[in-house]
Amino acid sequence: MGIYAVPSIFFLLLQVSLSSGQTVYKVTTILEEPFVIQKQGGSAQFDGFIPDLLKKIEPLLNVTFDMKHVADFKYGSKRQDGNWTGLIGELVKGTADIAAASLTVTAERAKAIDLSHPFMESGLSIVLKRPNTRGWHALKGFVTFLEPFAPGVWITLLVACLIVPVLYGVVIHFDPMEDEADPSMLRNIARAVPVIFYRFCLQGSLAPANTTSRASRVLIAFWSLFLVILYVTWATSYAVYMLRGERQTPSNPIHSFEGLASQSGIKFGTVNGGATYRYFTEAKDEVDKKIGKHLKDNPDQMTSSSEDGIKRVRDSGGGYAFIMEEIPARLTVGKLPCDLMLVHHSSIRKTYSFGCTANTTICRNLDVAIIQLKTDGEIQELIDKWLKPTGDCDTDFYDDYLAYMRSFNMEKDASGFLFQSDALTMEKVGSMFILLAVGIAVSIALLVFDVCTERRVQKTVNRRGGTDKQPFEAITDDMQ
Repeated sequence: MGIYAVPSIFFLLLQVSLSSGQTVYKVTTILEEPFVIQKQGGSAQFDGFIPDLLKKIEPLLNVTFDMKHVADFKYGSKRQDGNWTGLIGELVKGTADIAAASLTVTAERAKAIDLSHPFMESGLSIVLKRPNTRGWHALKGFVTFLEPFAPGVWITLLVACLIVPVLYGVVIHFDPMEDEADPSMLRNIARAVPVIFYRFCLQGSLAPANTTSRASRVLIAFWSLFLVILYVTWATSYAVYMLRGERQTPSNPIHSFEGLASQSGIKFGTVNGGATYRYFTEAKDEVDKKIGKHLKDNPDQMTSSSEDGIKRVRDSGGGYAFIMEEIPARLTVGKLPCDLMLVHHSSIRKTYSFGCTANTTICRNLDVAIIQLKTDGEIQELIDKWLKPTGDCDTDFYDDYLAYMRSFNMEKDASGFLFQSDALTMEKVGSMFILLAVGIAVSIALLVFDVCTERRVQKTVNRRGGTDKQPFEAITDDMQ
């Protein structure tokens, strides 16, 4: 008895509809979340954006919609023999009156069936695996202190840290003004290392420069001044880096459809035979034509459905990208585990419409209802209910970073020359190294002066037959 219960109820509802003057339309649809969802339990077989939209249309047109799933699970494409598959095929054959789904409007479909006024528009998106945050990427946070300076600056700083201790040791070894110089050059250089290092750590009091050499004291003074300027510059730049750190975009080789078409390291595809596939394979634009050629030449990279494409992206580890329509892409990316990201096609806007049997007034009646629902804001309510991401994942387009970067660059330009790039280069901080070089030059000049003066004094002493006085005391007496 239960076997005949459902048909009996259907015919009872059909009789009630006919007796009340309502027209019953056979509607073919296809499952695609959130447009059409298989409902578990209850009297309605389907749920989602499309069923809710049809419910709002019913009282406006005084009709009833009987929804059934398409037999071959396809949207519809034209075969080589001229016959249509999927939703379009059922309309052409007359087994359905309306095709209600996220049906993309194309010229080829418009030749075979009638299409209603669009109830929504969308674009195309590339779905990518979000770059891995494990391994080396996970360790990147431990070296963010290197970000303020460009590699060239760090290398120059390292060279300076090697040169200054060696020069300090040479100065105290040869300077006649130094009273505590060791006879060994290496010991003098070793003595210089803690003096320079502790000042690098801003702890100069732990290793005072107990030296009587004027040249070494000048060198230490310039080194300390250099370090103060270095730390202030680094701290300021690091603060700017951290303040904008949350808006950094993940590293990814594809920024646009142009980038996708021109690279060869990442495979990509779309639903085989779908509207997106036909758009690219029939495109006139050079970039889209190049993508279309790739799709034709690589049938193994096509998928049978959007769900298969998303699964392939997740399983590829970043080696596969999937092209699909923007709205379902956003909803998919917005769900946990937040491992996907989007790049969009800014120049393409696609529209969704209902399909109707050709040469009927069905779509004309739907036009009136759709326009009325748009005017009343009811379609927007359905969009907000079903098509806006509700998860915790980021669904912004990755290539929107271009607009952000333009804005950020303007802010950097306004902030001054120092912070007009992400990492400070030698072009911007080279002046502090010039200051250190000046200090080194002055120190060397003093060393040469002291050595030459000591020799001149020693010659004077030797000419006078020697004296017990120190050289500089002898020259003072001579001046008197």
